[in-house]
Amino acid sequence: MSRESRPDGGANVALLEAMSLTKTFGGLAAVKDVSFKVESGSIKAIIGPNGAGKTTLYDLLTGIYLPDEGSVVFQGRDIVGLATHEITALGIARTFQTIRLFPEMTVIENVMVGLHHHTRAGFVKSAFRAPSAMREEAWMREESLRILDIAGLEMQADNLAGSLPFGQQRLLEVARALATKPRILLLDEPASGLNAYETSELGEIIYRLRDMGVTVILVEHDMGLVMRISHEVLVLDYGEIIAEGTPDEIKGDPRVIEAYLGSELD
Repeated sequence: MSRESRPDGGANVALLEAMSLTKTFGGLAAVKDVSFKVESGSIKAIIGPNGAGKTTLYDLLTGIYLPDEGSVVFQGRDIVGLATHEITALGIARTFQTIRLFPEMTVIENVMVGLHHHTRAGFVKSAFRAPSAMREEAWMREESLRILDIAGLEMQADNLAGSLPFGQQRLLEVARALATKPRILLLDEPASGLNAYETSELGEIIYRLRDMGVTVILVEHDMGLVMRISHEVLVLDYGEIIAEGTPDEIKGDPRVIEAYLGSELD
């Protein structure tokens, strides 16, 4: 499958749609009348200067904040008002700009945490090592190893998460999010702190996720990564959309250059 192709063949299918989202804090609009669609099987980047509203937008999409106005429709259902765990169960997962691992747990245990809502064995069965609980635990370990292989971390499975280099901790967050089996994955600054080699590997992993049928939304400051892997780019400035289009269209948009990118796109 080519880098540009999509598993759905490029069909115009809106997996997620934000409509007129607005969120204010203390009278200032962090997100103002933002509307966009994310097609199934695509990689969509959201960029903009610091303070443009990118993280607030993620928080609205994942139920951390309620919008003052607007709606978020996922697979035809308005998800505004649902709890974050309910949104995750529907198939939306995210990572965070600040790493949020369990450092004293092993790498594989961190991934297994993400699989728990797919299991049925309760506390009592698990505590007394009931056969059904043991089967589930074996399945969780096997599935976690498969996910770690996707992220290139299978050899680190039994190491403590806190002992991993920073770049591998970033990838472990992606792996843990994948364990929830999302239809759509929101990545928040996944290349932050990575070197050039690690960033290149991250791009390959994102392609791999796309090829597995996971739709990806990417908030990222690394313009090289954004322009290389994205099908579409949405640009925010002061909480409003100032441009949206293909990477080539964004490169040449004078509003984008003026607001943020300048010579970075040359």
